[in-house]
Amino acid sequence: MPKNHEAPIPENSESFLESGVPDATGRLRMVHSMYVLAPLLLFFLICLILYGLFPAAFPPWLTAFAITLLLSFSLFLLLLWIWARSRKAGKLVLGILVLLWGALALILLRERGLVLLFGGPLLAFPLFHLGLFLVSGKLLPFPPPDRTGTRRERFQAWLRQNWTVYKILLDHLSGQNYPIWAITRASREEDRIEERLPGDPLTQFAGGQGVILTDCDMAVAVSSGMKFKGVLGPGLIFTSFAERPVQTVDLRPQLRAFWVQAMTRDGIQVKVLAFTPFQIDRGDQQPRLGEPFPFRRSAAFKAIHAQMTLLPESPETQKLSWDAIPQLMGTRILQDILSRYRFDDLYAPYGVGEEPPRIKIAREFRDRLRQELEPLGIQLLGGGISNILPVRPEVMKERIRAWQAEWVRQILVRQAESQRERLWRIEQARAEAQANLILALGERLAELDRSDSPVDPEEIIREFLRILEEMALQPMMHRYLPKDVAEEAHRLLMEYE
Repeated sequence: MPKNHEAPIPENSESFLESGVPDATGRLRMVHSMYVLAPLLLFFLICLILYGLFPAAFPPWLTAFAITLLLSFSLFLLLLWIWARSRKAGKLVLGILVLLWGALALILLRERGLVLLFGGPLLAFPLFHLGLFLVSGKLLPFPPPDRTGTRRERFQAWLRQNWTVYKILLDHLSGQNYPIWAITRASREEDRIEERLPGDPLTQFAGGQGVILTDCDMAVAVSSGMKFKGVLGPGLIFTSFAERPVQTVDLRPQLRAFWVQAMTRDGIQVKVLAFTPFQIDRGDQQPRLGEPFPFRRSAAFKAIHAQMTLLPESPETQKLSWDAIPQLMGTRILQDILSRYRFDDLYAPYGVGEEPPRIKIAREFRDRLRQELEPLGIQLLGGGISNILPVRPEVMKERIRAWQAEWVRQILVRQAESQRERLWRIEQARAEAQANLILALGERLAELDRSDSPVDPEEIIREFLRILEEMALQPMMHRYLPKDVAEEAHRLLMEYE
């Protein structure tokens, strides 16, 4: 059996995690009674029935020997149960049994019954250890045997499993065992590693190994104090001298949500809620029913190493684990991204087909965080941000007033430009009207000058009034002249005529 053997946990391991690993006072008693004591009781019952039917076939010494054997075996089992619960009580019971055995030996010495006295215990002792060896493999949830192997390979695997647990039990009974841990599902990291069977990891007299039992979705980092052994599991993990679990690694996808405060380019503090789903990198492997969660051991090693080097050491953060790395890096990346935007840019309107600023920031946040977590053995599964809000609520009111003032200024500028354009067009129309009036009057006077009779001044006035009336009635010139120009020109023209 290798030093750091790992095996997946069968489906019925949840109740075993709750009861202990191994429970020498409960599971050991149950398994040993089922596989050893029950067959002996059945054998004794058969012998009793045969003795009642055929008493002549059973001499008295054989009957006494069977009773002594059964009694000795029961006493061994009782002593084991008491010893596992309290070593002091076990020593006391052992002393009482030795005294009783000595007194009984003195009594039977006179009656020549030493064969029965010594034969029963001497035979029960190896039978007890043989039965303990045969059922030892049932105490830990080893994986089912590989059906593809040969019968000899399966038998050798069964022998290795039983021999491993048998040595652990002997170490426990002698008080020289390595600790046995179980990884629970406590919310706090320091409560997840529970020592189910106390022991000394630095003992020099242990013949077996220590045990770490994890569920199908939990791995554990093992260290000897001087050397980091790596992340092992899930399943059964056997430890050797000075090795102990130092930290658990949850292999399931993790989700962390955290607030980030940043400073925009124009000096306004904003906050945003970011979330990052991630897991230990597993490559192309996918979870399968009946098998433990897959993961890359090199990726888990990188994550634990990054935890030791990247996370700050302080009384507040010294208990942070590897799953705090995405939050640490995500905060720094998001602060850097937001520092390139002005506050108005975060709320600026966007045209048709353009992405909102928040979508761009979230995409850049995911891409950069994924690139930085990949070398650390952490696989980012997604991520995003919420609405970006100012840290002080009054900042939004101030910005709204500033935006309102800016829009009012732009409106006034547009109105002034429109008024200027209007006045320019009026002046241009008036100039054109004057020019047209002068040209028309000049053409009429030229025509009158070509005639033989001299030009009458009243005729010039009448032509002027006709031209003015015609111009006032034109649609393009009407809106640039007073309203009563056409009427006054017509009235004056009628008076002259």
